[in-house]
Amino acid sequence: MRNKLIVFIITFGSIFLFSGCWDQKLVKQTGFALQMGFELSPEHKLLITSSYPAIGAKERDQDEIVSAEGHLLLEVGNKQKTTSAKVISYGKVQQILFSKDLAALGIQQIMEILERAPLNPPVSYVVIVDGSPKELLEKAETFTTKPRSTLYINQLLLNNINSATTPDTCTYDFIIRYFAPGLDPITPLVKLETDGIRVLGSALFAGDKLVGTIDPQQTAFLLAMMGQFKNADLVFDPLAPEKNPSLKKGLALTNVKSRRKIQVSVENERPVADIALAFTASLIEYHRDALDQPSVQKKIEEQLAEQIKQACLEIIRYTQEIGSDPMGIGDRIRAKYPAYWQQVDWSAAYRETIFRISVKLDLLQYGAIN
Repeated sequence: MRNKLIVFIITFGSIFLFSGCWDQKLVKQTGFALQMGFELSPEHKLLITSSYPAIGAKERDQDEIVSAEGHLLLEVGNKQKTTSAKVISYGKVQQILFSKDLAALGIQQIMEILERAPLNPPVSYVVIVDGSPKELLEKAETFTTKPRSTLYINQLLLNNINSATTPDTCTYDFIIRYFAPGLDPITPLVKLETDGIRVLGSALFAGDKLVGTIDPQQTAFLLAMMGQFKNADLVFDPLAPEKNPSLKKGLALTNVKSRRKIQVSVENERPVADIALAFTASLIEYHRDALDQPSVQKKIEEQLAEQIKQACLEIIRYTQEIGSDPMGIGDRIRAKYPAYWQQVDWSAAYRETIFRISVKLDLLQYGAIN
């Protein structure tokens, strides 16, 4: 009898302890936003666009897109509720899109709200749009040959991340780089076109402000210097003036891999960065003959290595000019030379940093010739 009484008390008490229904959210009444776009309205207010799957819509794979403008995120959110068919939840956002105009003014005030809200996912892609995020999301709904816009943009970014033509930047990556002294964020850059969305390369930041952009191949070389290069394909200009013009010009490398070593020092009160890059690749397109001769192969390797070196130096000069340090040279100086770091303004010291680059390229295959 005593055991039955104990079982009854435990069972009855569990009803109150594990009911958990006071804060439930009905899925049918909730719209899980997968994309958010931020830009400036014509009235210079914050224009926010949210996109979530319209479950139960007449057409399959249709999204509901709601937009509103205001001076505060909460203000805009309240306005979106007045037109949305469902209660919008932002815990599943996969892409956060910022217009270039807004990013040039600084986006940390928006990122700060996103990072402090416990339901916002830290793995959302941070993407800069050359144009209007609202227009991009609305136009993406009309692409009949593309999958749902969320899946389409995710696959587009992932493909380009894997081919080293754009960086892999999630919310937490951006925030870490923003708060780390001597390290600046870098994000994917995309643009809406007539029949799709194109990856333009990367957006470079100084702090939380967009200060410059680079194209896909420049992104690949920058990622190599950052130690984040992945297996990629690269295209180069002709190595020398061509006597007999042909349809195919230049050459192409496939299965390109990279290793990087970097050391920093301070010489005569100036920061110095020594970067050593080692590439391996296969030569897949090149119209010249005599590739089976070792001397010709060696010359091609040296000429391509020099092209890569000059491209890297050009990128570095550009980052110094705009004041963006995506490689984190300042972060390394701060760790190795804290006394020097305390004495200088890094934004000025970075522009005076001396870069010494060495590049080595090994071509493992020449088409069908080993």
